[in-house]
Amino acid sequence: MLFNSYAFVFLFFPVCLILFYGSKRAGKARTGRAALILLSLWFYGFVNPDNLPVLLGSMAVNYGIWLLMKRSRVFLWPGIGVNLLALFFFKYTGSAFVPLGISFFTFSQIAFLVEGYKGKLKNTGFGDYALYITFFPKLIQGPIAFPEEMEEQAGRALRAPLDWEGFYRGLCLFILGLSKKVLLADVLGGAVDQGYGNLAALNSWDSLIVMLSYTLQIYFDFSGYCDMAQGTARMLGFSLPVNFDSPYRAANIIEFWKGWHMTLTRFFTRYLYIPLGGSRRGRARTYGNILIVFLVSGIWHGAGLSFVVWGMLHGVLYVVTRWRMDVKKDRKEALGRSKVQEPGKRLLEGGKHALCVAATFLYVNAAWVFFRAPSLKEAFRLFSGIFSFRFGGINRELAGCFNLDEFWYVIKVLHIDRWQYAHYILMAVILAAAVCLVFFAETAAAAAERVRPCAFHAAVMAVLLVWCILTFSNVSSFIYFNF
Repeated sequence: MLFNSYAFVFLFFPVCLILFYGSKRAGKARTGRAALILLSLWFYGFVNPDNLPVLLGSMAVNYGIWLLMKRSRVFLWPGIGVNLLALFFFKYTGSAFVPLGISFFTFSQIAFLVEGYKGKLKNTGFGDYALYITFFPKLIQGPIAFPEEMEEQAGRALRAPLDWEGFYRGLCLFILGLSKKVLLADVLGGAVDQGYGNLAALNSWDSLIVMLSYTLQIYFDFSGYCDMAQGTARMLGFSLPVNFDSPYRAANIIEFWKGWHMTLTRFFTRYLYIPLGGSRRGRARTYGNILIVFLVSGIWHGAGLSFVVWGMLHGVLYVVTRWRMDVKKDRKEALGRSKVQEPGKRLLEGGKHALCVAATFLYVNAAWVFFRAPSLKEAFRLFSGIFSFRFGGINRELAGCFNLDEFWYVIKVLHIDRWQYAHYILMAVILAAAVCLVFFAETAAAAAERVRPCAFHAAVMAVLLVWCILTFSNVSSFIYFNF
């Protein structure tokens, strides 16, 4: 089931709230937990019931391994192996059926086994385990939560009374995330699909617009989903970890990964980078471990060679950036004093920072081409279009993807459509607005925390919600459903 669907907004979530809070009001925490688990299974199997046997089978096998681990911890590695084999079978052997969200719930299973191995989950029962794996806000696309995080708050959320202020802020966060997905990501996605479907017809301007549009689309799509997941969880009294923190404002690739898909980064840090030795065995080993993490990240996203290229583009630049930072640190330690910034250099430093942000953003744009393109051939065709330096008129069909009916109607009423460049107005406005939101606006989570229950804010949220609902017929699934 999609968050951005009539079924979720008008049926599933209202039923969920009634059953969950009804059971809490009756003082039955176990009933509330059972209701959430069953509702999560309904959420997961709504679009395709064939997904359910895989999820339930995975749960049965992993809980069985957990019980065996209580007797002997030797079962940890076989348990991890079983999960990785299942993931490999469905994603990388050309299987005609790939269960929805298998990468995300497989990682949750691995986290559960590892944390159980460490002795952090001694009192975890099947209900706690099942809720951790199936909890519908995070089940399909994350954020990736650790089991101890869910276990700590589950008991509190299942017993605490309804927090109306928290509920309101969760609702606002859901609406803001929904707006990012429906009103921005899907519009940008239409232009991206049109561009990649007609690469041969693109000139340099067209190619640049397609590249930028995907960079913006994947951010608003994925972060919008995570905002909705966090908002939904908060309305139920749960708190999911933050997954995005203004990543495109990063001045280098290390800062970018501190703000992009943060829960995946910490998952790989805890379960891959640190076990490999982390940064404890010298710099050469550290750089090698970093490259391994990015290689695995690329493979995790998809079986194509283009995903490996995407991962290594980030990995290589990350290592180079880390090396430069290490060299600067060595020089600073050799001088034996801290560098004092002179007041006259502040303006220069500000300009340097802006250039670094622009360069990092441009590099990330280029790397996303390999992530989105169906193959390396198509990726290089888009780059070929950019570097052909054919800066002619922008393709009208590409620009037309931005011409939303509700805004185009206003343009026609005002007779602006008679202007020869009218067809490009909405493209320019939407791209400019999206770029401004990325670089200058606060995050949706910060905005939701700052909002106060009042008539004005409620009216704004109501307008956004109604606008999104009226646009549901044109929406697509989320990009990360494919992973």
